[in-house]
Amino acid sequence: MAYTGGDLNLLNGKYGISAPHRSVPVMKLIQAHRPKSRDELCGLIQDHFYHDCPCGIKSKGTVEDFGKNLYQAQQAEWGEYRYSLQACVQWEYDLFVVQSLKGTVVEEKALSYFQKNLGCVGLSAIRAEGFLDEELRVDLVIEKEGRELCGIQVKPLTFNRMREGVQKFNKAANIKWGKPVFYLFYDEREHLVNTEAVVAAVLETLR
Repeated sequence: MAYTGGDLNLLNGKYGISAPHRSVPVMKLIQAHRPKSRDELCGLIQDHFYHDCPCGIKSKGTVEDFGKNLYQAQQAEWGEYRYSLQACVQWEYDLFVVQSLKGTVVEEKALSYFQKNLGCVGLSAIRAEGFLDEELRVDLVIEKEGRELCGIQVKPLTFNRMREGVQKFNKAANIKWGKPVFYLFYDEREHLVNTEAVVAAVLETLR
């Protein structure tokens, strides 16, 4: 199973190694090219580093490069190398490739669910894009007649077991939007687990 938590997650977040403008807007890349496998996505990231593409997406490196950046950040942060280069490259691979592909599938499932279950009360669900998605950590936006009401962030259940600092980092980004952001969780089998609670929270914003 891919693991993207722990000390390396904190390090990655603090130094912005996987920030889209410093690496690659991987979810945009997936939406543009619809890769069917991990190898294909990894290759797309590499190709968009070495070559220009009509889609306009540009990567700042390969997955291996991002792993090297994570590896080097250890010296700046801890004054030592606690994790090997191989471990750092694997960590970034799990983040950019494994988790991104899984996240795309779950986000599609979540989008369909909310479109179906909120449409009956006059609300619409759309994908967040650009700054809202990449910097403010919002995956879906709930609207009423074109007006943004709130956002939804789709996360694995393991997010709740991550260190408090990791959770605060994500939620601090949400706060900058100025609108409520609710967390929808999914389990290892990619089943959405708290849909009813999120729907109830969304409906509260109408009152």
